[in-house]
Amino acid sequence: MINNSDEIKRKFLVNQIPDLSGIVKTEHERYYLYRQNGIDLRIQRLNIKYELERKVEVSNLARVGEKIVITKEEFEILKRFCDGKIIRDSYQISKNTVLRIYQGRFEGLIRVEVEFQGEDEAQSFNIPDWFGKEITETMLAKDSDLLKLSESEFNELINSSRIS
Repeated sequence: MINNSDEIKRKFLVNQIPDLSGIVKTEHERYYLYRQNGIDLRIQRLNIKYELERKVEVSNLARVGEKIVITKEEFEILKRFCDGKIIRDSYQISKNTVLRIYQGRFEGLIRVEVEFQGEDEAQSFNIPDWFGKEITETMLAKDSDLLKLSESEFNELINSSRIS
């Protein structure tokens, strides 16, 4: 089964984590097969669901993607060919807002992502108080970009982003 999607998102750090009681956590385990020239090819586990996904960057705010459901066995085989790994938990705060809390190598990154119907809506978005600095156009915005950072580069970027 192929699922196509277009997405327009803005991404922010978090000043204060909202109350998550009653919100179901989704565990993400993501591995990258290819990540160059604005194209990402990745596999991921979302709780007990497995996917192969291709994303193509259209602009700083927009990407187009396709997803194919795969089996756990296919996931485990493809994982051997991957060069990067992201582990995070996600919380669907509202219909268009997701909170992502990173673990492992990127522990300390807490990001909120808001999806929009169009770029005009994205540009006119009123930012809630619990949101922090916007990171949409930084290396902290995309998982594939995070993987390009060394540990010291990540720490420097996350610390300087919190101060600004």
